[in-house]
Amino acid sequence: MRRLFLFLLFGTFWIAAGAQNWYQVGFRVTTQIPLVRAYSNVDYLSNLRTPHFGVYFRAGKYVYGEIGLGYQYFKSRFDVSNGDGTKTSDLVETRYLVIPIKAVGDVEITKKIRFMPHVGILYQPLLKVTENILGYDKTNIESQWVLFTTGFDFRFGFITLGADYRYSFQKYFPGKDGRNPQYAGISVGVIF
Repeated sequence: MRRLFLFLLFGTFWIAAGAQNWYQVGFRVTTQIPLVRAYSNVDYLSNLRTPHFGVYFRAGKYVYGEIGLGYQYFKSRFDVSNGDGTKTSDLVETRYLVIPIKAVGDVEITKKIRFMPHVGILYQPLLKVTENILGYDKTNIESQWVLFTTGFDFRFGFITLGADYRYSFQKYFPGKDGRNPQYAGISVGVIF
């Protein structure tokens, strides 16, 4: 059902854009910086590397509707308090499919520079969790993330440079006390 929904949504955007000739297609690479590291009372994110890349399609004129498909890889080091003053640490690798749905503005600054603010949501289903000594797996890590995102890009010809903020509506560990993950990101991309 989800595949059919995505196919119909993408098809609608494609047909509308072709009829009006108001569309953009792009590719972006992003890295995220964690703004929250205490994922629960005992689970602390001590290190994170997270490349994210994907393609997107936009249709509109002054405000574009955007849909895309991406892949995000988290390589996280967690320190877990054992309750007796000791900690257990391990690397945990998770992989996510990323489906952005956004509204993107397009403001001309000069003939060659455009400011493109955006707001939307990211749907991130969990694809894989590597084996680890902490016992993290698909049953105890949130497997269906929905994140609020906002940010901006500057477009220089066909190159884009951007920054964004992401806030997860779910906790990283369902059923544990803790703050919702938040990230700041920087990106570079191409747009046609």
